[in-house]
Amino acid sequence: MSNTATSIGFWRISVLLVLAGCASEPPTSSAIDFHKEVAPIFKARCWQCHGPHQQQGGLRLDEKTFALQGGLSGKKLVEPQTDESELLRRVTSDDPTIAMPKEGGRLTEQEVDVLRRWVVARAPWPEQIPPSGRDEFLTRYGHDLWKRLGDFGSEPKIWILLVFAVFVGMAERIRRVPADSPRWSSGVLRRVRSCCPRVSAAGFSVVVLGTILWDVVGFSMRLSAEFATLNQKLADAESAGERRPVAMNGAPPRPLRPRGATGLGGTYYRGNDERSEKLFNGGYYRTATMRLTLIDETNQPLALGQKITGSQLFVRLEIERALKATPSLFTDQMMQDVLLTRRTSDRTEPFPTDEPVKLEVLQTGDRWSAKYRLADFTGQSDIALNDIIYVDTGAKRSAEAVQGLAQYGIVFALRIRERTLQENSELWLGPILVPGNFQYPIDGKITLAEWLDTNPIPEITSDNTTDPKLLGIPEHLDKGAKLPEK
Repeated sequence: MSNTATSIGFWRISVLLVLAGCASEPPTSSAIDFHKEVAPIFKARCWQCHGPHQQQGGLRLDEKTFALQGGLSGKKLVEPQTDESELLRRVTSDDPTIAMPKEGGRLTEQEVDVLRRWVVARAPWPEQIPPSGRDEFLTRYGHDLWKRLGDFGSEPKIWILLVFAVFVGMAERIRRVPADSPRWSSGVLRRVRSCCPRVSAAGFSVVVLGTILWDVVGFSMRLSAEFATLNQKLADAESAGERRPVAMNGAPPRPLRPRGATGLGGTYYRGNDERSEKLFNGGYYRTATMRLTLIDETNQPLALGQKITGSQLFVRLEIERALKATPSLFTDQMMQDVLLTRRTSDRTEPFPTDEPVKLEVLQTGDRWSAKYRLADFTGQSDIALNDIIYVDTGAKRSAEAVQGLAQYGIVFALRIRERTLQENSELWLGPILVPGNFQYPIDGKITLAEWLDTNPIPEITSDNTTDPKLLGIPEHLDKGAKLPEK
C-alpha cells in the first residue's frame, strides 16, 4: 500500500473517530435492558395495584426480591421462560378474570414484546449498584458532552475541531492530486492546491488530544465544584445529628444480597474489614456469627411448606461474638444500642405496624438477640408480607422516627396461603453500609464474600495483634463506643 493511501486512510479514520466520539451516543445493545425497558412498564401499568403501597394478590413489582417470588398463587412470576410464564399468561389472556392489568386497558403489542423478550432472556434484573469511579466519570462526561452539543453554539471549540478535521481531510485529498493534472495545474484550482497546508498526522493528533483534554479538565472542575457543594450539605446534616445512609432517588436504602442467601433465614458470618500482615491470617477472620430465623409465637422455627398454627410471626436475629474477636468491639452497651425497625431515619409520620426492638443480652460480652414481630400478620389465612427490617446502630427512638445508622437490612418476602408458608417465600440478611471496594475488589481490599458470607469465615485460633488502630478501635470510639471496664 502506498504512503499516500495510508495517509488518506489515517485522516478518514481520524475524522470518523472525532465524529463518533464527540457527536454521537454509544450504540445501543440488542440485549434487553431491564431498567430502561421493563421497569417503566411495571411502574406505569402495574405499580398502582402491585407496588410499594398496595400488593393485590400478594404480588409486588417494584423490588426484584419480591417480584420474582410471584404472588399468593405460589407460581413464580417468570417461570417457565416462555409464553406460559405467569407474567405473559396474564398480560396476553382474553379471560377477564385473570387478564392484567385490570385498569387502564391492555398493554400495547410493543409493551408485551418487551416483556416477552425479558422473560425469554431469563428475566435479567441487575442490581443498580453504583459504577466504579472511572466508569461513573466517563458516563457523566458522555451525557454532559451530548447535552452541550445539542445546544448549537454552546461548545465552539468542539465545532471548530470538527470543521478543522473536515478541512484537513479535504486538504489532504486535494494534495493527492498529481501535480501534472490538467485540471489542477492552472487557474483557481492550482492556487487552491498550493494553499492547502501540509498537516502531519502527529500535529493533527496533538490538536485533537489537546482539545479533548481541555474539555475533560473543564468538566472535571465543574464536577468537583458540585461534589464540594454536596459534601458541605452532608457535613452540615451530620453536624446537626442527621447522620444516615443517603438513599438513591429518595428510595429507602437497600441491602446487598450475599451469595447463598436463600430460603427462610440461615447463618451469616461477619468478617473483619481490615487487612494487614500483623493481623491473624492477614486480617481475614470472623468477628461475629449472625443467625436469622422466622419463628412463631411459641419461639418455634418455621420452614417452607409448614402450617402456621398461631396468630403471630416473628423474625429472630441472634449475634454471637466470634472466638477471640476483640471484646471492646462487642460490649453490651454497644449491642444494646442496636435497634431492629422498619422505619427509616427520615420518616416523619408514625408507622403503626412497626414495633422497634433492641437486642437483649443472652451472655454478657458474647451473645445477644432480638425478636421483631411482623405486626402485619394476625393469623390471616392468605397474606403476602414484603418489606425490610433495618438493623440500626447507635439508635434513638421517638414516637415518630428512629434515628440511627442502618448497618444491615433483613429482607422478607413471605407468601402464606391457607396458613401454609409457600415455597416461594424468602428471608435473608444483607449489609447496607459497605465500602465501594466490597463491590469492586482491588488489590489489597476485601470482597463482600470475605466480609459477610453464608459460608464459614475462619475464626482466630492463635494470638492476634493488640494494636488498637489495626483492630479499628479508634473508629468505633469516634462513633460513641466505650471500652469495657477492666
